[in-house]
Amino acid sequence: MSPRARRAAWTGAVLFSAVALLITALKGEPTVEFDEHFGLPLKPDEPYLTGNHIGVTIAMTLVGLSGVVLGLRHFVKKRTLLPLMVALGGAFICIPEVFFDIMGGVYFPWSDTEPLGHAYTIMGREMPWWIVAGWFGYGAFAYFEYLLLANRPSTKSIWLFFAAAVAGDIVFEEVLLKFDTYHYYGNQPLVLLWELPWWWIACNPAGVLLGATLAYRYRARLQGWRALAMLVIMPMAVATVYGATALPSWIAVNSDYPWLVTQALGLMTLLLGFVTFLLILRFVLNRNPFDFDYVPTADDEFRSGGSAAPQPPTPVVEAAPSR
Repeated sequence: MSPRARRAAWTGAVLFSAVALLITALKGEPTVEFDEHFGLPLKPDEPYLTGNHIGVTIAMTLVGLSGVVLGLRHFVKKRTLLPLMVALGGAFICIPEVFFDIMGGVYFPWSDTEPLGHAYTIMGREMPWWIVAGWFGYGAFAYFEYLLLANRPSTKSIWLFFAAAVAGDIVFEEVLLKFDTYHYYGNQPLVLLWELPWWWIACNPAGVLLGATLAYRYRARLQGWRALAMLVIMPMAVATVYGATALPSWIAVNSDYPWLVTQALGLMTLLLGFVTFLLILRFVLNRNPFDFDYVPTADDEFRSGGSAAPQPPTPVVEAAPSR
């Protein structure tokens, strides 16, 4: 990274942090009720809105089906199951989702009597069908990431795609939250617009990116029946990113810390999410994250050192003087 770009990055980080602190200070601290026995935030008691849940489930299922249809088309044309399994693997992220929700303060209203109201229960958390459909829809996004990587884009294109994914995640969640199909609770850091705590955007986009990049990096090995491994790799990739980034915010959500400490922990998660993105570029895709113009070829894409490693000078051997 050039000195100018480094200064711009630091300036942007400082300005974002300052604006985030200003917004959260103006919003004031939330009122959080804690369980007297366990000392953890109490879950909200929100109703299951049948119409909203059915509508959201149908919409997200259609999004997910777009990835499946394109994956099937890819299979017919190139006889590989891997892109299809990348798309289908998104649905299985609903399993570790329960753990993220318990630690991160998310509640999904459910019902045993209304349509689509109860899909499964893990650790005492009943989950509606729409969360399965929601992650199924995210699988389409993973498919498009895989397709982008298969076209060997420039590093700048990956940055732009990831930035668009983060922005899309913000819009997507703020819209979904208006339908009351899920609710954030606890001492959430970085609620900068309406309801979404922005520390969450450090986790989901990077987690799905990790799954897609692993599929691309090891595509030669994930052929035939081995492509089924993506049904496990995708949820594990997202869980890995949550483990790497979310701990500061999990601590804040489940504590009664003052405003500044809470927001600082949320900013720490965003920083860890950014570092995770850089590590994915460096160690999975074997790219220098700041070599924006780098476009890999089939020969040099995953060679030792990648785009970040300077090539050693060729040694010059001087001829021995003649006698």
